[in-house]
Amino acid sequence: MIRPSETRHNESGNVIFYIFIAIGLLAALSFAVSQGMRGGGKSLTEDRSHLAASEVIAYGDTLAKAAGQMRLRNIPLGSFSFAHPNANPAYGTYNNNPAAEIFNPQGGGVIYRAPPALALTNPISLYFFTGENAVEGVGRDCGSEDCNELLMLVSFIKPEVCQMINDILGYAGKTDPLPTDSDTGLSVPFDGTYSYNTVISDEASILRGRTAGCYTDSGSGNNVYYQVLIAR
Repeated sequence: MIRPSETRHNESGNVIFYIFIAIGLLAALSFAVSQGMRGGGKSLTEDRSHLAASEVIAYGDTLAKAAGQMRLRNIPLGSFSFAHPNANPAYGTYNNNPAAEIFNPQGGGVIYRAPPALALTNPISLYFFTGENAVEGVGRDCGSEDCNELLMLVSFIKPEVCQMINDILGYAGKTDPLPTDSDTGLSVPFDGTYSYNTVISDEASILRGRTAGCYTDSGSGNNVYYQVLIAR
């Protein structure tokens, strides 16, 4: 015969056992959730970098194709204009020469936009269009303004986005150190003239012959993305 006191003792022991199991399961669940959140955060950061990098590359490619189409319509390089109401006035007056304007429906037909804020360390950075840089191995290399390219540049790119750009373009991994170069002209907006200043990629060999890429400007410390619109 089992006495009531023995039954209560067994029941008490079982309750304590179940409590320990519940505590163990809760601890395991908490660990799994925390690991999942960490992994999810890493994945989210990488996804955002990929999205921002892809948008920058796609916009540069769109501009390059538009510039090429304008050249096929025999628009002189000296007439090319990046004028737009929201752009730097130094690019010229919008709608003054519609057929030669990249951002005019009668010209290149490209919609003017700012770089994605997600890509930048400085949210006010804009796409910059210039003829003061050459890219080594692209077009002719002659050491004068006659061989400068027509470029789109954007500075203040986040390091992880810069790495992702090079990864998407296929010549560096998304965690590889960024190439460095000291030659970035970001002072003369394109107004139809070329002025010889610097050569991009003469120091960063991985960029030689590349029509697009991302690197660290060793002079300013900023990361810069460039896209050749017209090679000369």
